Amino acid sequence: MKKTIYKPNNYSLNKAIEVLNQSGVIGFPTETVYGLGGNAYSDNAINKIYDIKNRPKINPLIIHVSSFKLAETLGEFTDTAKKIALQFWPGPLTILLNSKANNGISEIATAGLNSIAIRIPSNKIANLLLEKFGKPIAAPSANLSGTVSSTSASHIYDDFGNQIDMIIDDGPCLHGIESTIIDARTHKLKILREGSITKENIFRKTKLIINETSEKKIIVPGQLEKHYAPKASLRINVKEPDKDEFYITIGKSDNFTNSINLSPNADLSEFANKIYSALRELDDRKIKKIAIAPIPNSGIGEAINDRLKRASK
Repeated sequence: MKKTIYKPNNYSLNKAIEVLNQSGVIGFPTETVYGLGGNAYSDNAINKIYDIKNRPKINPLIIHVSSFKLAETLGEFTDTAKKIALQFWPGPLTILLNSKANNGISEIATAGLNSIAIRIPSNKIANLLLEKFGKPIAAPSANLSGTVSSTSASHIYDDFGNQIDMIIDDGPCLHGIESTIIDARTHKLKILREGSITKENIFRKTKLIINETSEKKIIVPGQLEKHYAPKASLRINVKEPDKDEFYITIGKSDNFTNSINLSPNADLSEFANKIYSALRELDDRKIKKIAIAPIPNSGIGEAINDRLKRASK
């Protein structure tokens, strides 16, 4: 095992807390993708995250917490926001709120905005880490800015090597795609980034309607025009690939040369879980051109298509 990668146990969690308390940076698992985490109260830690990722400082970070009680000290919850949080936390949903004054969160982490994006992850190791640390952890996805997110510890090591203090390896991520982000600063709810929790899920459980958004200003992660991109060039919505393209498909498909079917049963959640690993594997194989079959634009398919559209820019 590489010296920066540790299996989750009391030793590695205590080591991670020591690193965080010293304004260091760790890679850690969540149910969505792996995060690159630092003490959200520490400017030094947050600067390290931006520097290591080569991330533009106009792009704010998500603040991970262990409890709703802690979240309430950081952001202003409307009744609507509270209703959503109590229904979907812990889980793959990030809620954008107005920041509470003097909440202690590094202004670098929020890109100097008066809003804050918060979530409680459902991954058991992430939750245990957050509970033991006792403070918020600011964490973007653990990959170089603009590239394919990490869904395993080895992906993080491939991107950063020993640049970060340690990586906690909890195996492949459950969802494999970033959290849904909902703007709940007012009662007019908007989804700013699609994810595995869809507007249909939210309506079904809360009867709250999600409004359309045309937000152009970067106020949460995932809004950069080009993002999630492999090294290879990428074409999407391709029904017939060119001879020099590697083809990624879903559902029933012909036996194309140089192709992989990420879900023969056309399961969009399975496709979402596998797509980032597939793109990274093809990069490792020095594939220059990738084509991806049309993905149904319903449910989590909206999130998949959002990521692929940005990756193909």
